[in-house]
Amino acid sequence: MEPIKEKQFLVVAPEEAQKVQDFQGIEPYIYRVILSKPCPELLEQVAQAMRETKIYGILTRGSLAQYLYANHVPAPIFHLKYELYTILDLLSECVALGYHNICIFEIGYNTPGSEPSPKRTRVSLEGCELFYYKLYDRGEAEQEIRELHAKNQVDVVVGDVEPILIARRLGIPYRNFIIDEYCYMGAVDEARYSTDIALKEKAQNDFIEVMTNIISEAVVIVDKLGIIRTCNLQAERLLLRGEGYADVKGLLDCDMETLLTLPANYLLTVRERNYVLNIVPRTVGREELYALVLNSVNYVENLEISIRRQNKERGLTAKMTFEDIVCQDPASRRLVSTAKKYARSNGTIIIRGETGTGKEVIASSIHNESARADGPFVAINCAVFNENLIESELFGYEKGAFTGALSSGKRGLFELAHRGSLFLDEVGELPLSLQAKLLRVLQEKEIMRVGGDKIIPVDVRVIAATNKDLKKMVRQGEFREDLYYRLALLEVEIPPLRERREDIVPLFTSFLADAAERENRAIYWEDVDVFTPILDYDWPGNVRELRNFSERVVLLCEDYRLSRPFIEELVRQKRSPETGPQYVCPVTNDLKALERDYIAFLLRFFGGDKDKLCAYLHMSKTTLWRKLNEA
Repeated sequence: MEPIKEKQFLVVAPEEAQKVQDFQGIEPYIYRVILSKPCPELLEQVAQAMRETKIYGILTRGSLAQYLYANHVPAPIFHLKYELYTILDLLSECVALGYHNICIFEIGYNTPGSEPSPKRTRVSLEGCELFYYKLYDRGEAEQEIRELHAKNQVDVVVGDVEPILIARRLGIPYRNFIIDEYCYMGAVDEARYSTDIALKEKAQNDFIEVMTNIISEAVVIVDKLGIIRTCNLQAERLLLRGEGYADVKGLLDCDMETLLTLPANYLLTVRERNYVLNIVPRTVGREELYALVLNSVNYVENLEISIRRQNKERGLTAKMTFEDIVCQDPASRRLVSTAKKYARSNGTIIIRGETGTGKEVIASSIHNESARADGPFVAINCAVFNENLIESELFGYEKGAFTGALSSGKRGLFELAHRGSLFLDEVGELPLSLQAKLLRVLQEKEIMRVGGDKIIPVDVRVIAATNKDLKKMVRQGEFREDLYYRLALLEVEIPPLRERREDIVPLFTSFLADAAERENRAIYWEDVDVFTPILDYDWPGNVRELRNFSERVVLLCEDYRLSRPFIEELVRQKRSPETGPQYVCPVTNDLKALERDYIAFLLRFFGGDKDKLCAYLHMSKTTLWRKLNEA
């Protein structure tokens, strides 16, 4: 929702206020200035303006505001307030002119439903008597001024339009309150702020109304007494059916006091149909409201089946097998042979290897080779979450366990991996407090959700991976020794790519084929000797770097035929960055800014082609957009 910017307010001022038209500061926000007394013609002018454009508010004061309120003008009224310096300047002027009885009159206005009391104050100031009156009726103000005049208790009247008109008729000296440009700007700022908030709230309410009407759940909003306030279309169709129930007692045959004691996902029957009920409390202003959310039992059952299927499709399966692994090098063959033997065991496994060596590929293959192949394969990167989040991710949480928790609670990854495998990548990043809990789960084969009090048995095989020296971390007190030996029942060491060079070219040609298919490009080479230059590079990023390099080759080649000089040039750029596009790395402690700056540099290098950049960095467009726009 764009904030209010221009030409969306009216000014209603008395006919004497012609100078309002000259206030340049408010001109960008004012659609029209209407000069009028309180009369039917004023209402018609306001109505005409509102027919011409969207008016978000009216800036006015005194009897004009009172008149607009009394006639229910359908727009917010923003009161013009004179500043204190205006009053002080007028008092100083009156004293300088020799006035001793100074009467200040302010005529306020009643907002609908309010009846404020009149206020009268008298103050003596070194030979001057200062009278202050705040009244809410023009006739009462005129009576007060006449009585003061008859008693010779008023030398000068200070006030707004109405008191001044009365004083003028009675021949009493007067001084006007000045509503200057600063007063108008203050009212404009208040009006813009209030209107922006109102529009945002309206947009949110409209969005909520739309969403509640398109979701499949029946939603009924009730107050603390159980009176039905509103409902969505599903509730009208399934539950109310035009019968106009007034409260939940008539609708659900259950009073509010009983409803609020029901547990989450409560099963109840309405009109011979079974529903699952959840209650969501919400305080709106000072009022307590409750959203009764009802799902049909058949829908919930079908949803659970759908969720299970989607979980499998979204990654709760191991995608790689040992047959997918390229292993031409003797070191790779030994690795695969050992991993296959470990797969037949049910013991915990720890996989060690540098970043990018393919630890998750081995873990996935072990799962698919094991007796748990038909069960879920759940993976989590322990370095991504902070301590509190990873605990709730691993073990789940109960309803209300912490701020922001789902009202129904949430199953943890151990529960999701029941009768399957849980892959803990970067296990060395686990905080010590969580290491103790993980050890207990491995030993006892049971978990307890965050905020829960029930023991949940789990049958999960844990496969852990790390690129760190866990033994060294144990010596330094950064990793629990008992957990290390519990995880390292079986150990797999993945050698870096530089130590299994016979795998480099087969892997590279496999990656080239995948990248060419994604980019819909046909490439070929006459002999694998064209790839000899890649054997002269150490590939510190291992398989991941080799895959990224293959995508760069596919994106940058201008001919369908790959040549050795072309590959040599790209490898030379990797080995000698100064021959390629140069990036000057600033000295900064803001790593996000550094990353954003480097990505922007690469985007320029690829001529603004985001597809090529995403392929080069091996990231999605969503991730690219987020990284470029992170504050």
